[in-house]
Amino acid sequence: MTDPEAELMATAARLYYLDDLDQREVAAILDVSRSKVSRLLTAARARGIVQISVTPFEPRDIALEGRLRDRFGLRHAVVVRAGGRGTASVRRTIGHFAAPVVAGLIRPGAVVGIAGGRTVGELVGALSPTDRVPGVRVVQLMGQIDPTARMVDAAELGRAMAQRFGGPFLSLNAPAFARDRATRDTFLDHEHIRLVWREFAALDLALVGLGSLDDSVFAERGVLDRADYARLRELGAVGEICGRFFDRDGRECASEFRDRVLSIDLDRLRGRSEVVAVTNGAARREVTLAALRGGLVTSIVIDDLGAEALLAAAPARAADRL
Repeated sequence: MTDPEAELMATAARLYYLDDLDQREVAAILDVSRSKVSRLLTAARARGIVQISVTPFEPRDIALEGRLRDRFGLRHAVVVRAGGRGTASVRRTIGHFAAPVVAGLIRPGAVVGIAGGRTVGELVGALSPTDRVPGVRVVQLMGQIDPTARMVDAAELGRAMAQRFGGPFLSLNAPAFARDRATRDTFLDHEHIRLVWREFAALDLALVGLGSLDDSVFAERGVLDRADYARLRELGAVGEICGRFFDRDGRECASEFRDRVLSIDLDRLRGRSEVVAVTNGAARREVTLAALRGGLVTSIVIDDLGAEALLAAAPARAADRL
């Protein structure tokens, strides 16, 4: 016996998927509401009347990943195909497809450090609650950029990541930059801060962003001004990790900010077994190359255009003289 509801689902599906009518046009033909059409299409997929197939597509560029690993001696490289779309879309695409890979690097009992960043934020947001690994501790690697906590800040990302992995979060309750060295030292003398600092030595994995001088969250939020960046450029700075500015060889610049910043220091970061830089775009190739030269990162998550720019900027077989 004919099922009228199933026939209605099939008709709606035919009109929508094969005849390329929109839901308003389908609703007019079937003399139902648009919301009814939406329910019919959903039910048609649930009952197998509609079976959608997608041509196999690999969202990662495996060839580029291999070239990056070989050129720069990386432990891991994740290159996500983003095709030069808008920056926000590129970040979301990287986060979605790289999240399972990064989750796979986190072992039971691991201590994971996290910095702030917009692309890092997309990756953390894409981690699934099913990615829980027992015994994971998450540690904030740098202080607060300003009093207004935002979802791309290290504190918020650390809390979100700890929640996803079902473990504790150790927050760094201090500003990213203290007023002066004496104030910085006062913060460092506090027992809560010392507890976090001790965790830095135990990090199994760190997730960091790479900030350039031309596109900096510190300038965007008014923490540093044009004069500050002019002084940093005079000292040879090309970018920063966790508020620590470094030159083209990955060496921290001897600026006033080095004595004011509250974050993991570059030498300690350099000594960790796994430091994953999460970045995007060709515009960050200079700061990314500097971090690679200085041995500040061991692995990279990046989009395809950013990866191609890195390879073009560093001649083949020249990883040892970047």
